[in-house]
Amino acid sequence: RMWGYIRSLYEQALPLMKEPGTIQEAIEMLRLIIKVQPDFQEATYALGYAHFLNGEMDEAIGAWSMTVDADPGNSKACFGLALAHMKSGDYEASRRYARMAREGGYPEEKLAQLLDELDSLTSPDDMYEDMTILPAFDPA
Repeated sequence: RMWGYIRSLYEQALPLMKEPGTIQEAIEMLRLIIKVQPDFQEATYALGYAHFLNGEMDEAIGAWSMTVDADPGNSKACFGLALAHMKSGDYEASRRYARMAREGGYPEEKLAQLLDELDSLTSPDDMYEDMTILPAFDPA
């Protein structure tokens, strides 16, 4: 019964991530879900994604790290960590997580974009102004 409520709350949180004005509300709902059900990996991944969309890289890294700690083969979370670390200026960590994403089977085309971006970077300030690369996330 509790799982049904948690799942319902999760499904309510996902559409809120699509509108900039409601991302914070989604974050609060996802935090509540994770507090009650810390091993709900879809929610920890979604929380990382919401923080990423909000420009909160440290929080995104924290949530995606929870996902990867629970499932090291989660290539979406590894790719998210690679992006967030790159955006934070930690290029070494970014490359490490990009390798993990590749090992987990993440699409090569997106990895190539990320690695090209990493190779060309001069400073963290000139990244993603047009948000061309985002982690894969398809809310149900």
